[in-house]
Amino acid sequence: MTGAGETLGRFFLQLSLPHILVPFLIAAALQIVQESRVVTMLVAPSLLLPLVPELGLPLEIVILSMASSTFLISHVNDPFFWILGELAELEPSEVFRSNTLGSAVMGIVSFLLTSAVYLFFY
Repeated sequence: MTGAGETLGRFFLQLSLPHILVPFLIAAALQIVQESRVVTMLVAPSLLLPLVPELGLPLEIVILSMASSTFLISHVNDPFFWILGELAELEPSEVFRSNTLGSAVMGIVSFLLTSAVYLFFY
């Protein structure tokens, strides 16, 4: 492990979290900071690559866990927030109520389904 991957690896392995949470939390942190789902799904795997052997998770589960967290937070920095508002002709306050809550629910449910798939099929 080198650079950020090594630092993140040491940090998360010391926390003794369930391993399936690690990719979810790393991608969620990236999503919160820079709000681009595409960038999150390009950067998070490069940060997690050194951790995959230690996590012992199948790559499919790592990817689904990361993808789940990209929907967790959506606010005014998210381009989709504004696209949805413009296309649906909603005021920002209406987008906050519908998109932000809906995205959080979608992220949590997606992560729970990913966890269930991992528990029952791996």
